[in-house]
Amino acid sequence: MRRAPLLLLVLAACATGKREATSLVTAVDAYRHAAGTVKERRGRDVSAVACSDDRVCAAKQACVAAIEPTVRALALKDEVAARVADIEKGTLPAGSPEARALPSKLDEAEELLREGREKMGACDARLADLHVDFGV
Repeated sequence: MRRAPLLLLVLAACATGKREATSLVTAVDAYRHAAGTVKERRGRDVSAVACSDDRVCAAKQACVAAIEPTVRALALKDEVAARVADIEKGTLPAGSPEARALPSKLDEAEELLREGREKMGACDARLADLHVDFGV
C-alpha cells in the first residue's frame, strides 16, 4: 500500500510538468505570431511562465535566450525609425550626435536579430523535446 502515495506523487509531478510545458509552448507560439509592440509583451509572457520541471525550465531558458535579443533589436529598430521621422520633420538635426549614432544602432539591431535567430534553434529543439516528453 505504500506504493499508492508514491504513484500519486509521481502522477502529480507529471501533470505539473505537462501543464508547465503546455503553458510554455502556448506562450512561445503567441510570441511568434505577435506583431509590432505586442511582440515585446509576448516575450515577457514567455519569461513569466512558471517552471519546476527541469525539462520545462531548460526549454524556457533556451527560448528566453532567443527572444530577449530579438525584442531588444525590434525596440532599437523602432527607436531608429522614430529618430529618422524626427529628422524628416526637422525636430532632430541631421548632424546631431544622436542622428549620427543611428547607423550604429541599426548595426546593433541587425546583430541582435542574428543572435536571436541562431538561438531560436535551441528553443525549437527544447520545445520538440517537450512535445515528445509530455505530448503537448
